[in-house]
Formats: sequence, C-alpha cells, structure tokens
Amino acid sequence: MSVASGIVIVRIGGALRYDWLGKICYLLLVTAKALRAGRYHTLMKKRLLASLLAALFSVRAIADGLPDLGDSAQAELSPQMERQIGAAIVRQIRFGDARYLDDPEIEDYLARLGARMVAVSSTPSQQFQYFVFQDKSINAAATLGGVLYFHTGLFLAAQSESEFASVMAHEISHVQQRHMARMMAQQQNMGYMMLATLVMAVLAARAGGDAAGAAAMAGQAAASSLQLAYSRDYEREADRVGLQTLEAAGFDTRGMVDFFERLDRATRVFDSGAYAYLRSHPLTTERISDVANRVQQIPYRQVIDSVDFSMVKAKIESLEQVPEETLARFAGEPPQRVNAAAAHWYARARANLKLNKTAAARMDVDALHKLDLNSAMVDLLDGEVLIQAGQPAQAAKVLQLARQRFPQSRALVYAEVDALLAARKPGEAAALASERLRLDNTDDRLYSRLAKASAAQGKRLAQHRAQAEAYYLRGAIYSAIEQLSLGLRGRDGDYYERTAAEARLAEFQERRRDLERERRR
Repeated sequence: MSVASGIVIVRIGGALRYDWLGKICYLLLVTAKALRAGRYHTLMKKRLLASLLAALFSVRAIADGLPDLGDSAQAELSPQMERQIGAAIVRQIRFGDARYLDDPEIEDYLARLGARMVAVSSTPSQQFQYFVFQDKSINAAATLGGVLYFHTGLFLAAQSESEFASVMAHEISHVQQRHMARMMAQQQNMGYMMLATLVMAVLAARAGGDAAGAAAMAGQAAASSLQLAYSRDYEREADRVGLQTLEAAGFDTRGMVDFFERLDRATRVFDSGAYAYLRSHPLTTERISDVANRVQQIPYRQVIDSVDFSMVKAKIESLEQVPEETLARFAGEPPQRVNAAAAHWYARARANLKLNKTAAARMDVDALHKLDLNSAMVDLLDGEVLIQAGQPAQAAKVLQLARQRFPQSRALVYAEVDALLAARKPGEAAALASERLRLDNTDDRLYSRLAKASAAQGKRLAQHRAQAEAYYLRGAIYSAIEQLSLGLRGRDGDYYERTAAEARLAEFQERRRDLERERRR
C-alpha cells in the first residue's frame, strides 16, 4: 500500500481499477479543498467523511464496466501501468501539494546524484523523477513509476553527502525491486476495507481534522501483521540492494549506518513527527546490525562531499531564514575548506539577491568563481545576478556557455530562456525552448516559456498551442481545450500549424469525453 500526496494505490478485489482510482482521487481532492476552506463545521465534516466512507465501501457496484487491468493471477502491475500511475502522482505532487518546492536547481542536483547510482545499479535503464517537499520532518519516499520525493528536513539532517545518498539508494532500490507492485499483489485479499480506510485517512489528514487516526484504525487489525511482515522484508531487501548501489557509485557505505544510528538514538530520546522517516520505514535494531555487519566487510573509502551538496544545503537552510539572518550567519571571513567556503559565498549571494543588493551579490559570485568550482549552480547564480542587475543579454551568454558544459541541467535552460525574454530576444527564446521540447515534450515549464516567447512575437496561435500543452500536462484538460479554441479563432498560423492545432484539439476533446463518461459511471 502506498499513500503519496493524496494518491492511493491499491489492488481492489484482485483486479486494480485505475479509472475508478482516478475518480476517487478527484473526489478526495475536491472534498479536501472544501474542508480546508472551512466550508463545513465539525458535525458536517464528520457526516461528510462518513458518507464518503460508505460510498467507497460500495465501490464494486459502481466500478462495473471499467477496464480490468488484470485478474488475481497477475502478480504485479505492468511497467506501463506503473508509469501511468506515476505520471498521475507527479501531477498531484507538483500541482496539488502545497509543500512542493518548485526549484529546478535542487531537482537537477537530485537527478545528477540519482543518475550516478542508477548507472551502476541492476537496472540502469530505469527512469526516475525527483521532487522536494518543503517540510522540516526527516522523510523520503518512493512511489510507482520511479517517482521519488525528499523532505527538506532530510537534507538538513544528513551530515554528509554519503548519508543523503544512502537514503536515495534505499528508495531507488524500492523502485527497482518493484516492492510497491509486489505488495499490491500480496494485499489483493484486503479488498475494499483497506482501500476505504486508507483513502479516508488521506482525506482526513489533508483536511487537517482529527479523524485521520480513527479512519486509519478502522479495519487495520485484520491486515496490520501481514503489512508489517511485507514491510520488514522489503526494507531489508532495499537496505541490501541499496548498500551495493551506494558502494558501486563510489560513496562511503558507512553513511547508511551513521544515518540509521543517529535517527535511532534521536527517536529514543524524543519521538515526534520530525522523524517521519522511521514511521514509513520501520527501523529495527536487527536492520541496523545487518547493515553494519555488511559495511564491515567493505573496504574503507574516504569520500569528500561534492560542492553542490554543500550549496544545496545552504540554499535549503536559507529558505527557513529571512535574508538578514542569513547574512548575519555568514558574516566575516569564510572557512578555509572549499566546500564550506562555497556554501558561505553562495548563501550570502542568495540573501543579497533577495534584498536586491546586486552589487553585493556580484562580489559574492566573484568570490565563488575564485574557488574555481565546476558547478552549474555557480553559473546559474551568476546569470541570475546579471539579470537582476539589468544585464539580461550578458546573462544569456553566461548561461549558454554553462549549458554547453552541463547539458543535462534543466534549470540552466529555463534561466537562459528567461534571460533571452528579458533581453527582448523572443525569437531566440522560442528557438531554444522548441529545441529542448523536441528532446522532451513533457516539460510544462518549457511550454509556458514558449507561450510567452510566442506572444512576444505576436504569434497568437503558437502562443495558445504552447499554453494548451502546458495545461494538458498539468491535468487541466478544459483549460487546454479553451487555449486551442482561442488560438484557432485568430487568423495567424499557416495551413500546417492550423491543421496540427485542430488535430490536437480533437484529441483533447476526446479525452474530455472519456473523463466525463468515467465520472458518470
């Protein structure tokens, strides 16, 4: 069973009904928003939760006629279905969870770190997506479709990059060993009770009420021992495989032991929601001992943290502080160690940018350059300072050179497009966005920027087409249809552009009809 940002994945009566799952999630989100908005008093909240619970218990009758994705003989979900569910989870994380930290630069760091480990793992072709929640609790999770997310509290709790990498290796192993799909197959006989209670727990938690505990407890006794057994088995397997991946990727394997032991000591003294990782990943003395014994058999390797890890930590720490506090903390001479010095100047530059002190930020960036760091984060910061200082054309040049050195950095691409737009070069901005979209047509951020560039060129149809694709990727099908309809009402665009827009509009309309038919069932 997995609950991730309101998405609940279970096997229902031996056959997973994904379309019905989508309707459940839609209903939950709408109801949760109403509850958070305070539209219901306490009694109404209880009645609403009870009514929805009853409705979910009767899911079998309503779900008749929906596509069957497999019978009870199937042991796992297909990889294709996992990817589809993962895409739905991504939309919910990015556009439905207030904790989501929209920071492509930190996501780039996670992608680089993850790629380093996936490349030496048992399934190097597996695709992953990494996200960050601005949450002080120490937690991380892996969901279907290779979707991993990390709380900012985990970054701050890790005392070395190897410690942080050990958590990521563990989560990557959960995905590669298909633990979630396997658990769903093992839980198929739990049926509707577990589905309903866990969905209600998600709803109650999102609504901020006190019903979450009660909802989760209902029907839990019948399944708790089985769930716990699976969880322990999978956690041990993820530890073992993750440790192998960590070693193969060149990290210090002691990082996993150090992290586990520190969390274990902390929770013995003070058990709170700050250590959410231990609630979703049961940590036992047996697990710690097993990992420690395995580490003792591995030759010692001293590993120095990357400079990017130090700067990412500094950036996340600054999220919890006002700029003046950051500047006070990093006042005076920088430390001698390169990583600490990089974090010092990076944090200062970010704080000065927030205060619009571009001259001071420029000095901080110059100090970073003197450290001779090979980091996309430094180049991106350099470009941001130039843009804020009113030099977008120079920023675009800096970012273009950086993008050639770090071609996998999405953050650099976004920043260069923004710089070109600020420099009033929409044609170049559109060309760059279009070039990158040919490599990856699932990037809604680029489609939004392409829409701005097209609008600046007076290309109305191209503007609405790009914005429609951005909306579609965000799950806003009605807004996507509206954008294409607006674009086709104009008179610009050649025959091929209009034909392509009309064909895409027909696809969107068919998708809308499918959704409406599903909701009427």
